[in-house]
Amino acid sequence: MRSQTLRSLLDGQYICEFAFPVEFAYLTDDDHAAWVNEWLSALDMRLARVCDDGAFFMAPMEMQPSDTAKIRDEFLRFRDNYGPFVRMLQMIRSAKDDFTLQPGEYLQHAELVQSINESASLSDQLRALIGTIRDTEARYTNAELVKRLLEHLRKDGYLVLVNEATEMYRSTGKITQLTQVLTFLAENTEIGTGETSETEVAETDDLFDQVSSLG
Repeated sequence: MRSQTLRSLLDGQYICEFAFPVEFAYLTDDDHAAWVNEWLSALDMRLARVCDDGAFFMAPMEMQPSDTAKIRDEFLRFRDNYGPFVRMLQMIRSAKDDFTLQPGEYLQHAELVQSINESASLSDQLRALIGTIRDTEARYTNAELVKRLLEHLRKDGYLVLVNEATEMYRSTGKITQLTQVLTFLAENTEIGTGETSETEVAETDDLFDQVSSLG
């Protein structure tokens, strides 16, 4: 279990009770967490956590100039890095009112499809994501688009598939990390916009409006 946990951390995974239940239980033991932290320190890394009881992940021991530059570059590329996830999560929020962007929430494919099929505006909102959702084309049905949306989020670690037969998904602890980053950017718009064109600023402001609605 120790090696499996280390491998997941080194792979950049966010270890929460829903996506990695065994590894998460291992790290919640103080002695195990201390050992892992000491092992990571040899790599100038440390064991970090999202909030006090959220997902575990690996982070630099100290922020180096190169790390700061990388983070700032990611912020400046906000629309490319986080924009697609904002739009997809907003789509889910629109189709499922009780989805609050917390780890452990359930999302069922059929339920989302039914909600979208009953609303022309939701259907239009979904189809506006063609191209944003991986491997999508205009010829796909709403059911196919929703499936690919959920799979897109699953492959990026924000959802796990808990029941293949019923196509039931569950949000993971990584979603908290995303919302924290988005909230920070929404409160510090000068970082997210940088030296961009008026069109890019307008597009970014639109995403910040969506971030506020996700909170």
